[in-house]
Amino acid sequence: MLTLVTSNPAKYAPFARDLERLRIVLERPRQPMAELQSRSFSEALAEKARAAASMFGRPVLVDDAGLALEAYAGFPGPLTSTVLGSLGVAGLQRLLSGSSNRAVMECHLGCWVSQSLRSWAGMVPGHIDFTRPVRDERMLLSDLFVPDTSAENGRLLHRARALAALGADAFSLHLETAPDARCGETSSTGRPNYECAFCAELENDGLSIFSSMMGNRLASRVVYEDEDFVVMPPLGEFMEGGLLLLTRQHILSLAHLRPAAFDRLERLLAVISEAVRLRWGVAPLVFEHGPAPEWSKGVCCVDHAHLNIFPAAIQVQPHLSERMSVPLGSLAELARLQRAEFGYLFVQENDGTRRVYDGQNVPTQLVRRIIATQLGMPERWHWRDYPGQDELLATYHALKGRLRL
Repeated sequence: MLTLVTSNPAKYAPFARDLERLRIVLERPRQPMAELQSRSFSEALAEKARAAASMFGRPVLVDDAGLALEAYAGFPGPLTSTVLGSLGVAGLQRLLSGSSNRAVMECHLGCWVSQSLRSWAGMVPGHIDFTRPVRDERMLLSDLFVPDTSAENGRLLHRARALAALGADAFSLHLETAPDARCGETSSTGRPNYECAFCAELENDGLSIFSSMMGNRLASRVVYEDEDFVVMPPLGEFMEGGLLLLTRQHILSLAHLRPAAFDRLERLLAVISEAVRLRWGVAPLVFEHGPAPEWSKGVCCVDHAHLNIFPAAIQVQPHLSERMSVPLGSLAELARLQRAEFGYLFVQENDGTRRVYDGQNVPTQLVRRIIATQLGMPERWHWRDYPGQDELLATYHALKGRLRL
């Protein structure tokens, strides 16, 4: 979890849902915090974030808000509470007499990470209206500042926009500030796990779920294998062309893959994608549900690293847009996700774009559900309800011997 340090948690009460989604908790400072008296939000925020990180012994979020008057080149900015507390309504009116009453309300969030400030800002333009009644001098800004927007929450919009800006980077920030030691021994050793359905099948013990389901119809479903990876159609094959690309060794997720194997994984995935595109006419969707070491993906999934590959022409991102996420360039970047507190969802869309989503409270086989529903076959997402043996056989015979790295 990320901690937002604020002496007035009540001001974030309207944003409880956003804070929960971003996994941010509010906490008061453990002692009074001296604030740098500067006209620069970045300078004041950096000092506050650095002090808060020292106080809590880890990076935490801090905030600063204020009014930037057009007539005075952004003054008072971070000094707003001090200046307006001294001026009052009458003094502010004298200050702006004969000048522009335009202003910008600003909210800045910051975090001191790796000896530098990360910051996010929300700004709302508007004007000061002295004809409005002031209920409380302490609420002077709320009463006198009129945002240009007609939005219902206009007076809170600067804070909402700052949180929205943070939201775009929140998952990355969680990863950057997470403790280093995230994975346990069982997730990284690579030893076979004889309770794992995939390990049992690859060890060919004759007692695998695949053997019990397929009987004499197919002795092995493997269409490609090398020293690192195995490719085979899944059980519950709800459409032809579906594949699993799994690690030969038992590791929890591809985030724990040995670094030297990522290049081979990239090349193998490219070969598979081209073969699927040529055979079924669609560049496939690719996804992985990588659990956190202390969490299980659930009884319907196997905690053995594997990519799911389906030639389905749909977009997954709109169904995951509420989750924190970060774009991904290379598959090697998955190694960062060892530190994902609640695991992750990796998705490569049909156009090749890649994104990793926060895995908090992910229902089992969520992406399979999305695909099956969008294809008009929602009853097929669960492999026990729809074994898909015919589709599995068709996929096996279409690709066996045709994948070459």
